[in-house]
Amino acid sequence: MNYSIIVCDDDRALSERLADQTKIAIQNMRNDSPNYDQIQLQISLIANSFDEVIAFLKQKTIENGIYFLDIELSHDPEAKNGVDLAEKIKEHDSNAQIIFVTAYDKYAPLTYRRRIGAIDYINKVQTRNQIINRLEETLKNAIDNLTMAEKVEVKSLIYRVGHRVQKVRADEIYYIENSSVQHKVKMVTETGESEFKGTITHLDQENAFLMKVSQSFLVNPENIAAIDLSNRIISFPNGDEVSFSRDRKNIINQILNQFHGIEVN
Repeated sequence: MNYSIIVCDDDRALSERLADQTKIAIQNMRNDSPNYDQIQLQISLIANSFDEVIAFLKQKTIENGIYFLDIELSHDPEAKNGVDLAEKIKEHDSNAQIIFVTAYDKYAPLTYRRRIGAIDYINKVQTRNQIINRLEETLKNAIDNLTMAEKVEVKSLIYRVGHRVQKVRADEIYYIENSSVQHKVKMVTETGESEFKGTITHLDQENAFLMKVSQSFLVNPENIAAIDLSNRIISFPNGDEVSFSRDRKNIINQILNQFHGIEVN
């Protein structure tokens, strides 16, 4: 399991210090329990502003991240603060684990009113050892939350349209094919279709629930209506048909052995 950690404080020295303390907390966790050796916790960004974090999230696809955010990100009361940032993060990373790091307890009611769902509040006005101990507890809690979310999360395919990250449930996908537009693919689902940048090879590697039946097509076996073996045609509930390659007959046999509701012609 790999989890990205993002630290944001408008004071550069404080953000770097918190990142260093987080690294110590991670090492302490690994020293205490070998279970944490199997978990990759990496500080992916040390930021000093709202805009810096959002720009990073637009460039990278971060899922199940752990975010340490200062609530006051500026001395300007009209500027966006850590609560605003947390709301924006949730748009990009629905399972984001938000931890507010602040010297003021007065902001806690604001986060409750805006339903941020922060998992902890760490007061900066503590000794170094107190903060590291609290970081250990918080990181363990975040990992437990993310592990549980991964167990119950519905399979999905994630893709990007411009700067926007989109997610579609696996059980809605019929098939994906090469688009007529270079470097793009077309995804057909039970509700319609969409095009986005990508390749069949990359999507095949990233999404185990899809099966590659030719150089041009990935199919979702759960949504196959019928297979015509003699004509090498796969049919879907919406009436669409795609062809499979001769050299993929072993994949077709694997699909038929695993998914017994498919009509065979």
